Amino acid sequence: MRVKRQPPGFAGSAERRRFFDGWDRWLDAVGLSTPFRRDCVVAVVAALLIVALYLLPGGAKPDISGREHSDVPIVILLAAQAAVLCFRRIRPLWCTASVLALQVALASAAHPGEGLRGLALIIAVYTCGTLLSAGPAYAVAALAAFTEIASFVVLSAIPAAEAADATASPWALVTRYSGQFLLALLLYGTAALLGRSVAIRRRYTEVVELRAAEAAENLRVRTDAALAVERTRMARELHDVAAHHLTALIVQATVVERMIDHDPGAARRAAAAIRTEGKSALGNLRSVVGALRETMPIESDTATVPGLLGIGELVAGHSDSANRPTLIVSGEPSGLSAAADLALYRVTQEALSNARDHAPGAEVTIRIDHRTEASVIEVVNGPPPAGAAREDRHSRGFGLIGMRERAGLVGATLVTGPTPDGGWSVKLTVPRTSGQRS
Repeated sequence: MRVKRQPPGFAGSAERRRFFDGWDRWLDAVGLSTPFRRDCVVAVVAALLIVALYLLPGGAKPDISGREHSDVPIVILLAAQAAVLCFRRIRPLWCTASVLALQVALASAAHPGEGLRGLALIIAVYTCGTLLSAGPAYAVAALAAFTEIASFVVLSAIPAAEAADATASPWALVTRYSGQFLLALLLYGTAALLGRSVAIRRRYTEVVELRAAEAAENLRVRTDAALAVERTRMARELHDVAAHHLTALIVQATVVERMIDHDPGAARRAAAAIRTEGKSALGNLRSVVGALRETMPIESDTATVPGLLGIGELVAGHSDSANRPTLIVSGEPSGLSAAADLALYRVTQEALSNARDHAPGAEVTIRIDHRTEASVIEVVNGPPPAGAAREDRHSRGFGLIGMRERAGLVGATLVTGPTPDGGWSVKLTVPRTSGQRS
Protein backbone atom coordinates (compact mmCIF):
# COMPACT_ATOMS: atom_id res chain seq x y z
CA MET A 1 0.00 0.00 0.00
CA ARG A 2 1.35 3.39 -1.00
CA VAL A 3 1.42 5.94 1.81
CA LYS A 4 1.04 9.55 0.73
CA ARG A 5 3.34 11.71 2.82
CA GLN A 6 2.58 15.30 3.65
CA PRO A 7 5.21 17.89 2.72
CA PRO A 8 7.54 18.87 5.58
CA GLY A 9 5.93 21.42 7.82
CA PHE A 10 2.55 21.04 6.16
CA ALA A 11 0.76 20.22 9.42
CA GLY A 12 2.22 23.28 11.11
CA SER A 13 1.40 25.34 8.05
CA ALA A 14 -2.20 24.20 8.21
CA GLU A 15 -2.39 25.14 11.89
CA ARG A 16 -0.97 28.57 11.17
CA ARG A 17 -3.35 29.00 8.28
CA ARG A 18 -6.30 28.20 10.57
CA PHE A 19 -5.02 30.75 13.09
CA PHE A 20 -4.64 33.47 10.46
CA ASP A 21 -7.99 32.59 8.92
CA GLY A 22 -9.58 33.12 12.31
CA TRP A 23 -7.67 36.39 12.68
CA ASP A 24 -8.89 37.52 9.25
CA ARG A 25 -12.48 36.72 10.15
CA TRP A 26 -12.16 38.76 13.34
CA LEU A 27 -10.69 41.73 11.45
CA ASP A 28 -13.49 41.50 8.89
CA ALA A 29 -16.03 41.46 11.71
CA VAL A 30 -14.68 44.74 13.14
CA GLY A 31 -14.70 46.43 9.72
CA LEU A 32 -11.03 45.96 8.74
CA SER A 33 -11.75 43.98 5.60
CA THR A 34 -9.29 45.62 3.14
CA PRO A 35 -5.48 45.89 3.14
CA PHE A 36 -5.71 49.70 3.27
CA ARG A 37 -7.86 49.69 6.40
CA ARG A 38 -5.64 47.19 8.13
CA ASP A 39 -2.50 49.13 7.19
CA CYS A 40 -4.08 52.27 8.63
CA VAL A 41 -4.20 50.45 11.96
CA VAL A 42 -0.54 49.48 11.51
CA ALA A 43 0.30 53.12 10.78
CA VAL A 44 -1.49 54.38 13.90
CA VAL A 45 0.19 51.79 16.13
CA ALA A 46 3.61 52.53 14.62
CA ALA A 47 3.11 56.29 15.07
CA LEU A 48 2.09 55.95 18.71
CA LEU A 49 4.96 53.57 19.42
CA ILE A 50 7.77 55.59 17.81
CA VAL A 51 6.54 58.93 19.23
CA ALA A 52 6.23 57.37 22.68
CA LEU A 53 9.73 55.92 22.41
CA TYR A 54 11.03 59.33 21.41
CA LEU A 55 9.30 61.37 24.10
CA LEU A 56 9.44 59.05 27.10
CA PRO A 57 12.39 59.49 29.47
CA GLY A 58 15.21 57.09 28.62
CA GLY A 59 13.77 56.48 25.16
CA ALA A 60 15.11 57.33 21.71
CA LYS A 61 15.18 61.06 22.35
CA PRO A 62 18.81 62.32 22.47
CA ASP A 63 20.12 64.29 25.40
CA ILE A 64 19.98 67.93 24.30
CA SER A 65 19.72 69.54 27.71
CA GLY A 66 21.07 73.04 27.79
CA ARG A 67 20.55 73.51 24.05
CA GLU A 68 17.69 75.20 22.26
CA HIS A 69 15.86 72.56 20.27
CA SER A 70 12.16 71.92 19.60
CA ASP A 71 10.70 68.42 19.56
CA VAL A 72 7.64 69.41 17.54
CA PRO A 73 9.15 69.07 14.01
CA ILE A 74 10.69 65.71 14.87
CA VAL A 75 7.44 64.38 16.34
CA ILE A 76 5.56 65.55 13.24
CA LEU A 77 8.07 63.91 10.91
CA LEU A 78 8.02 60.63 12.88
CA ALA A 79 4.21 60.60 12.80
CA ALA A 80 4.20 61.46 9.09
CA GLN A 81 6.57 58.59 8.37
CA ALA A 82 4.21 56.21 10.15
CA ALA A 83 1.15 57.67 8.39
CA VAL A 84 2.62 56.85 4.99
CA LEU A 85 2.47 53.16 5.98
CA CYS A 86 -1.24 53.24 5.15
CA PHE A 87 -0.14 52.67 1.54
CA ARG A 88 2.58 50.09 2.22
CA ARG A 89 0.78 47.22 0.46
CA ILE A 90 -1.17 49.26 -2.08
CA ARG A 91 1.88 51.14 -3.41
CA PRO A 92 4.96 49.69 -1.67
CA LEU A 93 7.64 51.51 -3.70
CA TRP A 94 5.93 54.88 -3.38
CA CYS A 95 5.48 54.28 0.33
CA THR A 96 9.17 53.42 0.81
CA ALA A 97 10.31 56.43 -1.24
CA SER A 98 8.10 58.73 0.83
CA VAL A 99 9.42 57.30 4.09
CA LEU A 100 13.00 57.78 2.81
CA ALA A 101 12.27 61.40 1.90
CA LEU A 102 10.89 61.99 5.37
CA GLN A 103 13.99 60.27 6.80
CA VAL A 104 16.15 62.88 5.01
CA ALA A 105 13.95 65.61 6.45
CA LEU A 106 14.29 64.00 9.87
CA ALA A 107 18.09 64.09 9.60
CA SER A 108 17.88 67.76 8.71
CA ALA A 109 15.52 68.58 11.58
CA ALA A 110 17.49 66.66 14.20
CA HIS A 111 20.09 68.41 16.36
CA PRO A 112 23.48 68.45 14.59
CA GLY A 113 25.44 65.31 15.28
CA GLU A 114 22.50 63.29 16.53
CA GLY A 115 20.76 60.75 14.30
CA LEU A 116 17.20 59.44 14.48
CA ARG A 117 15.80 56.30 12.89
CA GLY A 118 12.07 55.88 12.51
CA LEU A 119 10.31 52.53 12.81
CA ALA A 120 8.38 53.21 9.60
CA LEU A 121 11.39 52.70 7.32
CA ILE A 122 12.03 49.21 8.74
CA ILE A 123 8.35 48.28 8.20
CA ALA A 124 8.39 49.68 4.65
CA VAL A 125 11.51 47.70 3.70
CA TYR A 126 9.98 44.54 5.22
CA THR A 127 6.82 45.10 3.14
CA CYS A 128 8.90 45.43 -0.04
CA GLY A 129 10.48 42.09 0.85
CA THR A 130 7.04 40.44 1.03
CA LEU A 131 5.75 41.94 -2.22
CA LEU A 132 8.79 42.27 -4.50
CA SER A 133 11.20 39.72 -5.92
CA ALA A 134 14.57 39.18 -4.26
CA GLY A 135 16.64 41.61 -6.37
CA PRO A 136 14.39 44.67 -6.04
CA ALA A 137 13.74 43.95 -2.35
CA TYR A 138 17.45 43.86 -1.43
CA ALA A 139 18.11 46.91 -3.63
CA VAL A 140 15.49 48.82 -1.63
CA ALA A 141 17.18 47.70 1.61
CA ALA A 142 20.60 48.92 0.39
CA LEU A 143 19.12 52.22 -0.78
CA ALA A 144 17.42 52.73 2.58
CA ALA A 145 20.68 52.12 4.46
CA PHE A 146 22.67 54.41 2.17
CA THR A 147 20.08 57.22 2.24
CA GLU A 148 19.75 57.14 6.00
CA ILE A 149 23.48 57.23 6.74
CA ALA A 150 24.33 59.64 3.90
CA SER A 151 21.66 62.12 4.96
CA PHE A 152 22.83 61.90 8.56
CA VAL A 153 26.48 62.42 7.64
CA VAL A 154 25.84 65.26 5.19
CA LEU A 155 23.08 67.11 7.04
CA SER A 156 24.00 66.46 10.65
CA ALA A 157 27.40 64.91 11.36
CA ILE A 158 29.55 67.07 9.06
CA PRO A 159 28.02 70.42 10.14
CA ALA A 160 28.41 69.40 13.80
CA ALA A 161 32.06 68.42 13.28
CA GLU A 162 32.85 71.61 11.39
CA ALA A 163 31.26 73.67 14.11
CA ALA A 164 33.41 71.95 16.73
CA ASP A 165 36.62 71.77 14.69
CA ALA A 166 37.03 73.81 11.53
CA THR A 167 39.92 71.62 10.39
CA ALA A 168 37.90 68.38 10.51
CA SER A 169 38.07 66.39 7.28
CA PRO A 170 34.73 65.25 5.76
CA TRP A 171 36.43 62.08 4.47
CA ALA A 172 37.51 61.23 7.99
CA LEU A 173 33.88 61.46 9.05
CA VAL A 174 32.83 59.27 6.14
CA THR A 175 35.37 56.64 7.23
CA ARG A 176 34.17 56.95 10.82
CA TYR A 177 30.52 56.37 9.88
CA SER A 178 31.12 53.54 7.40
CA GLY A 179 30.61 51.11 10.28
CA GLN A 180 27.20 52.64 10.95
CA PHE A 181 26.37 52.19 7.27
CA LEU A 182 27.20 48.49 7.54
CA LEU A 183 24.99 48.20 10.62
CA ALA A 184 22.16 50.00 8.82
CA LEU A 185 22.67 47.74 5.81
CA LEU A 186 22.48 44.72 8.10
CA LEU A 187 19.29 46.04 9.73
CA TYR A 188 17.40 46.78 6.53
CA GLY A 189 18.82 43.72 4.78
CA THR A 190 17.46 41.61 7.63
CA ALA A 191 14.06 43.28 7.29
CA ALA A 192 14.02 42.56 3.54
CA LEU A 193 15.20 38.99 4.14
CA LEU A 194 12.45 38.45 6.70
CA GLY A 195 9.91 39.77 4.21
CA ARG A 196 11.23 37.45 1.50
CA SER A 197 11.04 34.51 3.91
CA VAL A 198 7.41 35.31 4.71
CA ALA A 199 6.60 35.67 1.00
CA ILE A 200 8.25 32.35 0.13
CA ARG A 201 6.41 30.64 2.96
CA ARG A 202 3.10 32.05 1.78
CA ARG A 203 3.74 30.94 -1.79
CA TYR A 204 4.78 27.49 -0.59
CA THR A 205 1.57 27.19 1.41
CA GLU A 206 -0.47 28.33 -1.58
CA VAL A 207 1.24 25.78 -3.84
CA VAL A 208 0.66 22.98 -1.32
CA GLU A 209 -3.00 23.92 -0.94
CA LEU A 210 -3.40 24.22 -4.71
CA ARG A 211 -1.88 20.78 -5.24
CA ALA A 212 -4.07 19.36 -2.50
CA ALA A 213 -7.13 20.89 -4.18
CA GLU A 214 -6.04 19.51 -7.56
CA ALA A 215 -5.46 16.09 -6.03
CA ALA A 216 -8.90 16.20 -4.42
CA GLU A 217 -10.47 17.24 -7.73
CA ASN A 218 -8.62 14.49 -9.62
CA LEU A 219 -9.75 11.98 -7.00
CA ARG A 220 -13.34 13.21 -7.36
CA VAL A 221 -13.17 12.88 -11.16
CA ARG A 222 -11.70 9.37 -10.92
CA THR A 223 -14.29 8.42 -8.33
CA ASP A 224 -17.14 9.74 -10.48
CA ALA A 225 -15.79 7.83 -13.48
CA ALA A 226 -15.48 4.64 -11.44
CA LEU A 227 -19.00 5.12 -10.09
CA ALA A 228 -20.33 5.64 -13.62
CA VAL A 229 -18.67 2.42 -14.77
CA GLU A 230 -20.00 0.59 -11.73
CA ARG A 231 -23.51 1.96 -12.24
CA THR A 232 -23.43 0.74 -15.84
CA ARG A 233 -22.25 -2.68 -14.71
CA MET A 234 -24.94 -2.84 -12.03
CA ALA A 235 -27.65 -1.78 -14.47
CA ARG A 236 -26.51 -4.37 -16.99
CA GLU A 237 -26.35 -7.14 -14.40
CA LEU A 238 -29.72 -6.29 -12.88
CA HIS A 239 -31.29 -6.10 -16.32
CA ASP A 240 -29.91 -9.50 -17.32
CA VAL A 241 -31.05 -11.13 -14.09
CA ALA A 242 -34.40 -9.43 -13.55
CA ALA A 243 -35.55 -9.30 -17.17
CA HIS A 244 -34.84 -12.97 -17.73
CA HIS A 245 -36.68 -14.22 -14.67
CA LEU A 246 -39.57 -11.75 -14.87
CA THR A 247 -40.19 -12.66 -18.50
CA ALA A 248 -40.32 -16.33 -17.54
CA LEU A 249 -42.71 -15.60 -14.67
CA ILE A 250 -45.04 -13.60 -16.94
CA VAL A 251 -45.13 -16.34 -19.58
CA GLN A 252 -45.74 -19.10 -17.02
CA ALA A 253 -48.41 -17.05 -15.24
CA THR A 254 -50.16 -16.68 -18.61
CA VAL A 255 -50.04 -20.46 -19.03
CA VAL A 256 -51.62 -20.95 -15.60
CA GLU A 257 -54.34 -18.42 -16.40
CA ARG A 258 -55.29 -20.14 -19.66
CA MET A 259 -55.07 -23.77 -18.51
CA ILE A 260 -56.49 -23.62 -15.01
CA ASP A 261 -60.02 -24.43 -16.21
CA HIS A 262 -59.53 -27.14 -18.85
CA ASP A 263 -56.14 -28.62 -17.83
CA PRO A 264 -55.57 -28.28 -14.06
CA GLY A 265 -52.55 -30.59 -14.17
CA ALA A 266 -50.71 -28.39 -16.66
CA ALA A 267 -51.68 -25.35 -14.60
CA ARG A 268 -50.23 -26.94 -11.47
CA ARG A 269 -47.00 -27.76 -13.31
CA ALA A 270 -46.81 -24.17 -14.56
CA ALA A 271 -47.40 -22.91 -11.00
CA ALA A 272 -44.58 -25.14 -9.76
CA ALA A 273 -42.36 -23.73 -12.51
CA ILE A 274 -43.27 -20.22 -11.33
CA ARG A 275 -42.20 -21.13 -7.81
CA THR A 276 -38.90 -22.58 -9.08
CA GLU A 277 -38.30 -19.56 -11.29
CA GLY A 278 -39.03 -17.21 -8.39
CA LYS A 279 -36.51 -19.00 -6.16
CA SER A 280 -33.92 -18.82 -8.92
CA ALA A 281 -34.61 -15.12 -9.42
CA LEU A 282 -34.28 -14.48 -5.69
CA GLY A 283 -30.97 -16.34 -5.57
CA ASN A 284 -29.56 -14.44 -8.52
CA LEU A 285 -30.69 -11.10 -7.11
CA ARG A 286 -29.04 -11.98 -3.81
CA SER A 287 -25.86 -12.69 -5.74
CA VAL A 288 -25.99 -9.25 -7.37
CA VAL A 289 -26.82 -7.47 -4.12
CA GLY A 290 -24.13 -9.43 -2.33
CA ALA A 291 -21.55 -8.15 -4.78
CA LEU A 292 -22.61 -4.63 -3.85
CA ARG A 293 -22.65 -5.25 -0.09
CA GLU A 294 -19.65 -7.33 0.85
CA THR A 295 -20.74 -7.51 4.49
CA MET A 296 -24.04 -9.18 3.56
CA PRO A 297 -24.01 -12.91 4.39
CA ILE A 298 -24.61 -14.84 1.19
CA GLU A 299 -24.81 -18.54 0.65
CA SER A 300 -21.93 -19.79 -1.44
CA ASP A 301 -24.16 -21.30 -4.09
CA THR A 302 -26.05 -18.05 -4.66
CA ALA A 303 -22.86 -16.01 -4.77
CA THR A 304 -21.37 -18.11 -7.56
CA VAL A 305 -20.92 -16.13 -10.75
CA PRO A 306 -22.77 -17.88 -13.61
CA GLY A 307 -20.92 -19.09 -16.67
CA LEU A 308 -20.85 -21.76 -19.35
CA LEU A 309 -21.29 -24.48 -16.74
CA GLY A 310 -24.73 -23.03 -15.99
CA ILE A 311 -25.93 -23.03 -19.61
CA GLY A 312 -27.49 -26.48 -19.25
CA GLU A 313 -29.48 -25.44 -16.19
CA LEU A 314 -30.49 -22.23 -17.97
CA VAL A 315 -31.83 -24.18 -20.97
CA ALA A 316 -33.60 -26.65 -18.70
CA GLY A 317 -35.35 -23.76 -16.99
CA HIS A 318 -36.76 -22.68 -20.34
CA SER A 319 -38.04 -26.16 -21.18
CA ASP A 320 -41.16 -25.55 -19.10
CA SER A 321 -41.95 -22.30 -20.90
CA ALA A 322 -43.64 -21.65 -24.22
CA ASN A 323 -40.38 -22.29 -26.05
CA ARG A 324 -38.62 -25.66 -26.21
CA PRO A 325 -34.93 -24.83 -26.62
CA THR A 326 -32.42 -27.34 -27.95
CA LEU A 327 -28.80 -27.21 -26.79
CA ILE A 328 -25.96 -28.39 -29.06
CA VAL A 329 -22.40 -28.27 -27.69
CA SER A 330 -19.19 -29.13 -29.53
CA GLY A 331 -15.66 -28.90 -28.20
CA GLU A 332 -14.36 -28.13 -24.72
CA PRO A 333 -14.09 -24.65 -23.22
CA SER A 334 -10.60 -23.49 -22.29
CA GLY A 335 -8.62 -20.28 -22.18
CA LEU A 336 -11.62 -18.11 -21.30
CA SER A 337 -11.45 -15.46 -18.62
CA ALA A 338 -14.14 -15.13 -15.97
CA ALA A 339 -15.46 -12.02 -17.70
CA ALA A 340 -15.71 -13.82 -21.04
CA ASP A 341 -17.39 -16.81 -19.38
CA LEU A 342 -19.97 -14.51 -17.78
CA ALA A 343 -20.54 -12.67 -21.07
CA LEU A 344 -21.31 -15.93 -22.89
CA TYR A 345 -23.83 -16.89 -20.22
CA ARG A 346 -25.55 -13.49 -20.03
CA VAL A 347 -25.86 -13.11 -23.80
CA THR A 348 -27.41 -16.58 -24.03
CA GLN A 349 -29.76 -15.73 -21.18
CA GLU A 350 -30.85 -12.48 -22.83
CA ALA A 351 -31.33 -14.17 -26.22
CA LEU A 352 -33.57 -16.84 -24.64
CA SER A 353 -35.56 -14.17 -22.82
CA ASN A 354 -36.05 -12.24 -26.05
CA ALA A 355 -37.17 -15.40 -27.87
CA ARG A 356 -39.67 -16.21 -25.13
CA ASP A 357 -40.88 -12.61 -25.10
CA HIS A 358 -41.19 -11.93 -28.84
CA ALA A 359 -41.65 -15.41 -30.33
CA PRO A 360 -43.55 -17.58 -27.83
CA GLY A 361 -43.90 -21.17 -28.99
CA ALA A 362 -41.12 -20.86 -31.56
CA GLU A 363 -38.33 -23.40 -31.77
CA VAL A 364 -35.05 -22.21 -30.23
CA THR A 365 -31.63 -23.71 -30.92
CA ILE A 366 -28.52 -22.92 -28.89
CA ARG A 367 -25.26 -23.93 -30.53
CA ILE A 368 -22.03 -23.69 -28.55
CA ASP A 369 -18.92 -24.29 -30.60
CA HIS A 370 -15.59 -24.22 -28.76
CA ARG A 371 -13.01 -23.76 -31.48
CA THR A 372 -9.26 -23.47 -31.24
CA GLU A 373 -9.20 -19.71 -31.59
CA ALA A 374 -12.58 -18.77 -30.11
CA SER A 375 -15.79 -19.88 -28.44
CA VAL A 376 -18.98 -19.18 -30.39
CA ILE A 377 -22.53 -19.19 -29.07
CA GLU A 378 -25.42 -18.79 -31.47
CA VAL A 379 -29.04 -18.62 -30.34
CA VAL A 380 -31.56 -18.90 -33.18
CA ASN A 381 -35.32 -18.86 -32.79
CA GLY A 382 -37.81 -19.46 -35.55
CA PRO A 383 -40.92 -17.40 -36.18
CA PRO A 384 -43.78 -17.84 -33.72
CA PRO A 385 -46.34 -20.47 -34.76
CA ALA A 386 -49.42 -19.21 -36.54
CA GLY A 387 -52.06 -18.17 -34.04
CA ALA A 388 -49.64 -18.24 -31.13
CA ALA A 389 -50.82 -15.94 -28.36
CA ARG A 390 -48.55 -13.04 -27.67
CA GLU A 391 -48.80 -10.55 -24.85
CA ASP A 392 -48.59 -6.83 -25.56
CA ARG A 393 -45.50 -5.79 -23.68
CA HIS A 394 -43.47 -2.64 -23.66
CA SER A 395 -40.00 -3.21 -25.02
CA ARG A 396 -37.37 -3.30 -22.32
CA GLY A 397 -35.13 -1.40 -24.71
CA PHE A 398 -31.78 -2.33 -23.15
CA GLY A 399 -31.35 -6.00 -24.12
CA LEU A 400 -29.29 -5.48 -27.28
CA ILE A 401 -27.46 -2.57 -25.68
CA GLY A 402 -26.46 -4.74 -22.74
CA MET A 403 -25.30 -7.54 -25.03
CA ARG A 404 -23.16 -5.14 -27.07
CA GLU A 405 -21.65 -3.69 -23.90
CA ARG A 406 -20.73 -7.15 -22.65
CA ALA A 407 -19.21 -8.05 -26.00
CA GLY A 408 -17.16 -4.86 -26.02
CA LEU A 409 -15.84 -5.45 -22.50
CA VAL A 410 -14.27 -8.77 -23.46
CA GLY A 411 -13.25 -7.93 -27.04
CA ALA A 412 -15.90 -10.22 -28.51
CA THR A 413 -17.94 -9.87 -31.71
CA LEU A 414 -21.74 -9.73 -31.51
CA VAL A 415 -23.92 -10.21 -34.58
CA THR A 416 -27.71 -9.98 -34.33
CA GLY A 417 -30.44 -9.86 -36.92
CA PRO A 418 -33.41 -11.59 -38.53
CA THR A 419 -33.17 -15.00 -40.17
CA PRO A 420 -34.53 -15.81 -43.67
CA ASP A 421 -37.54 -17.65 -42.22
CA GLY A 422 -38.62 -14.68 -40.08
CA GLY A 423 -36.90 -15.67 -36.86
CA TRP A 424 -34.02 -14.04 -35.03
CA SER A 425 -30.35 -14.88 -34.53
CA VAL A 426 -27.86 -13.81 -31.87
CA LYS A 427 -24.23 -14.84 -32.38
CA LEU A 428 -21.38 -14.06 -30.00
CA THR A 429 -17.76 -14.90 -30.84
CA VAL A 430 -15.30 -14.65 -27.93
CA PRO A 431 -11.55 -15.10 -28.55
CA ARG A 432 -9.89 -17.69 -26.35
CA THR A 433 -7.49 -15.13 -24.84
CA SER A 434 -10.32 -12.67 -24.20
CA GLY A 435 -10.54 -10.87 -20.91
CA GLN A 436 -11.96 -7.73 -19.50
CA ARG A 437 -10.37 -4.64 -20.95
CA SER A 438 -8.72 -2.17 -18.64
